[in-house]
Amino acid sequence: MNNKQMEMMAREHDMSAIDAEVAEKVVQAAANGAKSTYQKIEDAVVGGYKKIEDKFTETFLNEDGTMKTGKIGDAVVEGYKKIEDGVVEGYKKIETSAVEGFNKVNDKIIEKVFSKDGETVEETKKRLSGDK
Repeated sequence: MNNKQMEMMAREHDMSAIDAEVAEKVVQAAANGAKSTYQKIEDAVVGGYKKIEDKFTETFLNEDGTMKTGKIGDAVVEGYKKIEDGVVEGYKKIETSAVEGFNKVNDKIIEKVFSKDGETVEETKKRLSGDK
């Protein structure tokens, strides 16, 4: 029975023989009794969910809000980190080789096409850039 129903029942009963103030107190008591019952149920349900949430947080989240990974998760993260490091290292080697190869070709072109008699590649680069 909800608050409204209990309030209506208290009002519907003939309370003419009872003092009006007492009758109002009965109505309020009925309404308050229903509220406290619903409040108790609500508190129990909310409290239960709060306990579940707290246990979940304790079990699965670090203090900073990140997920706890556990032994298996740590091993997976470590494996991915090794793969990442290997890929980055390999990329850097390829990049370095490509830049060095380009610079060698560039220096050869400067030497053959733009260098004057006895001029080094560095001297030619400086002359072509306009630096004195």
